[in-house]
Amino acid sequence: MARISIGIPCFNEEAFIAGSLISALQQAEQTPDIEIIVSDNKSTDQTVEKIEAVLEAMPKNAPKVRLFKQQENIGVERNFWHVFDHSDSELFLWLGAHDQISAGYVSNGLDHLQANSTTSMFCGGHKTLALSGAVTEQPIIYDFNQENPIERYLKSIVELNNCYIFHSIFRRQVFNGYERKSTPSPDHILISRSLWAGKLWQSQDCHYLRRYFPIESRLANSRLDHRYVHASNNVNFYDAYLSDLESLASRLSPPIKSSIMQRASELLINRFGLPFIADAVDGDSAITK
Repeated sequence: MARISIGIPCFNEEAFIAGSLISALQQAEQTPDIEIIVSDNKSTDQTVEKIEAVLEAMPKNAPKVRLFKQQENIGVERNFWHVFDHSDSELFLWLGAHDQISAGYVSNGLDHLQANSTTSMFCGGHKTLALSGAVTEQPIIYDFNQENPIERYLKSIVELNNCYIFHSIFRRQVFNGYERKSTPSPDHILISRSLWAGKLWQSQDCHYLRRYFPIESRLANSRLDHRYVHASNNVNFYDAYLSDLESLASRLSPPIKSSIMQRASELLINRFGLPFIADAVDGDSAITK
């Protein structure tokens, strides 16, 4: 069993997957106890061929890489969890198939997590990776280092915006008991869950290079649009968020648990708007928002 696994779910990433995979493979130069799991979600381009070309060129001492080729497109969420479920390491990192991690990302993370038991998420500093490959400094700093897990959790509801810290190195046990509900923006919920378990550390000794695409391209793609919270899907988001919080707070006394749930509900509504409910009245659509 490797100590850490890097999971790379991918679909139609022929232009970028080689760079992402190579950046993961290079982590073994400082950390040999590593495995990489790639799941191709039935790509229709040359993604698989690009992956196989990288694997064929790997040296004999390269880390273990497992490539799963889905026989049909299983959807974004299932492919995302596929790489996690096929690992059993103590620590786990999701790497975007068009992103990269800098040299030493994993070794720095392992050192910090071993020395700091109160940290549940280790993430490198943020840099942007242009379509051309140009790298730009763009710091995104979060302060989720409070001693009280409830404070960290509630603070994340309000402050999480750019969720690049989802590409942290996580302690696997954080996700024990997590109910995988279909919801937009599941990364937001999973980050909050991890902050209930421990603090976030953002290191400036290594970096996560996140690639950004034109916003109009993302919104034009209906397959991606449902992944983000908006007025017509926030009910599912609230349900998944609050259900997970209820499970996390299950050991607290009923009055305290009730207060936390109420405060979290208020913060979610203040941030994302009233729950959207559509009812049919006399054959007409009555929308309450």
